[in-house]
Amino acid sequence: MLRVRLVIPLVVLAALAAAGPAAAKTVPSQPPFRVLIFDQLSHSQFHYLAKRGAAGLLVPGVGPTTNRRQALAEMLRGAEVNARLGGVPAGPRLITATAATGYPSGCCYIVVVLPPRSQRPVANDLRYPVVVMGRGFHGLLVSRTTRIPGLVSIVDIAPTALGRERGTLSSQPSANAIAELTSLDHQIHANNRLKLAALLVVAGFALFFLLLRSRAAATAIPAALLTSLLLGVTQVTNEVVIMAVLSLGTFLGGLWLARLCRNDLRLLGLFLGVLLLHLLLLSVRPEWVAITPLGPTQNSRFWGVGNQLETLLLAPMLAGAALARRLFGTAGFAAFAVLTLVTVTGNRFGSDGGGAIVFGVAFAFLGARLLRVGVRGFVTMLLAAATAVLAIVWLDLRSPGPDHLRSAFGRGLSGLAASLGSRVPLSYAPAIHDWTLVLPLAISFLVTLAIAIKVTRPRVGRDITLALGVAVPVSLLVNDSAAYVLAGGVACAAAVARFAPTYQPLFRPVLAWARPAPQPVANEAAPE
Repeated sequence: MLRVRLVIPLVVLAALAAAGPAAAKTVPSQPPFRVLIFDQLSHSQFHYLAKRGAAGLLVPGVGPTTNRRQALAEMLRGAEVNARLGGVPAGPRLITATAATGYPSGCCYIVVVLPPRSQRPVANDLRYPVVVMGRGFHGLLVSRTTRIPGLVSIVDIAPTALGRERGTLSSQPSANAIAELTSLDHQIHANNRLKLAALLVVAGFALFFLLLRSRAAATAIPAALLTSLLLGVTQVTNEVVIMAVLSLGTFLGGLWLARLCRNDLRLLGLFLGVLLLHLLLLSVRPEWVAITPLGPTQNSRFWGVGNQLETLLLAPMLAGAALARRLFGTAGFAAFAVLTLVTVTGNRFGSDGGGAIVFGVAFAFLGARLLRVGVRGFVTMLLAAATAVLAIVWLDLRSPGPDHLRSAFGRGLSGLAASLGSRVPLSYAPAIHDWTLVLPLAISFLVTLAIAIKVTRPRVGRDITLALGVAVPVSLLVNDSAAYVLAGGVACAAAVARFAPTYQPLFRPVLAWARPAPQPVANEAAPE
């Protein structure tokens, strides 16, 4: 009997010891933050919660539409899927969220507002309050995904709630976070509404200068790009003011720059200056490039080079490469092309995969035309451009953090295949659906391109025009905004039509071999 009494406790202890590790594996640990979902927050409620933490504006999804189901699925899984591809990511849930029944007290919480409950998708053009309270969060939320202070992506919630080192939100001091967020919301709303209108304004002035046979057609696009950056720096929120400033800047700026850049060197300096300015701002202040009438929309890309900016850059960058080749030889052409590819492709800058393809093909075609190397030369230059782009992407993928190109290049051939397969729902189907807008723009581009080819006199100008005629169809194949590409293509075709180098040498040599003037020769014949 004594043995039985001794054996039973030992068996129980052994069973508990064996079950201990298994139980430890099945019971999840408590995350650093609890996620609470509010149906709505008034301005005063948002202000009250913001005083206890860091506040921001939440973008609930990716693509043109969203709803509560898609936003909740993306938030819980920490992943995003474009609404045109379904909007609901696969995979396990990383966090849990509960409906709020009152103001949270204590530490630590992430308070979010999601789109209203509805079975039908709604337009993804609204931003919702989000507040992170506790663990040192104060002021304005900062997201590595959006790179815009105050703007938060739906995929930022899960890693922040789990306290992960990578992909989490941080905060920066702010004297009045709610006022800054209100201004940011108005600025995003105004600029998003003016994307196509801004492109049509630039195209209209470029066509106007083309009809007047003015050299300002070549400088109108740089003037528009600089004016757009000015609007981003000053953070204008009024739509009327934005369009008025962009119109005056394109028109008057184009005329002034045409008078200022009377020779090839100054014109090349203008194109190079526009490129370097975008390179700098994309690196240090990406929001100044993003929240502009010519920047990307704030419901998918957030930062970098979007389709509007990519297309408008074609004209000055192709012309700049041609000028660099004329003034500095093949090395100048190569250097200008590589700098453009770095600006467009690099993850710290434009991070635009479609733009990398478009510019790579355009530079290869233009280089083959300028050097007169034929089809083989074009293929060689195309391989060189592809090698440069892949090298830039490979270096970027080695660094952690959000990368627009990681989904396509980070999973090898499967990622590339998935990216190519998504072109149909993301690019071609929307273009067919909006054919009443796309078709007139396509006809306008073809007519403008034909006029540009006919009126361009210098051979180098015709080469640039033909390169543009190749680049725009490539852009339609790989990008997902046909209307933006075609409207920008009209502006670029009108701009390059009046591109004419001055043919003035860069340096005038001090010492040069001079052919002596013919001298009269005395008649050496013997007198008769």
